[in-house]
Amino acid sequence: MLLQSDERELIRRCQLGDRDAFGALFDRYERPVYRYAYHILGDPDEADDIKQDTFVKAYRTLPGFRGECSLLTWLLKVAGNLCRDKIKSRSRRSETGLVPEIEATLFDRGSYGADPALEMERKETTTAVHRVLNGLPQPQREIIVLRDLQGLSYQEIAQVLECSVASVKLRLFRARRGFKDRFESLTNTR
Repeated sequence: MLLQSDERELIRRCQLGDRDAFGALFDRYERPVYRYAYHILGDPDEADDIKQDTFVKAYRTLPGFRGECSLLTWLLKVAGNLCRDKIKSRSRRSETGLVPEIEATLFDRGSYGADPALEMERKETTTAVHRVLNGLPQPQREIIVLRDLQGLSYQEIAQVLECSVASVKLRLFRARRGFKDRFESLTNTR
């Protein structure tokens, strides 16, 4: 992980046109930007396009970056705006799934051993999580992705969504409650 001062130095070098420094920032942040876009859009190709567009836009606008938030927060804000534009241009919404790396963190397979019944239960739970996440309205899905999957702080989410920390907490509470209610109704009907 880059140290804060190292990141600032890379940003400074990028602002001076150093492509190697930008490459280092790209290497550092491409995966979180992709995962964020993937969870919002649900399509790996669209998520990859958003990732690329985010970094193209970042490269062009990085000279104006003032450092009022972390670079990741700024990149996720750019990606979020691009995702919202993409969603507006769609005629219908597609289903999303979880990135395999994140799915693996939700359920530690090692704890199940070779028990087929536990493995089947894990798969059923994973499918239910996918369905519930897919069924949430885009703003609720977005805030859950930012907090629970990307691990951003309330302050960082507020910067990405351009709202207050209090608003983030309220939106997250409502989104989690909606997720829980949908999850319970889905799993109780089996």
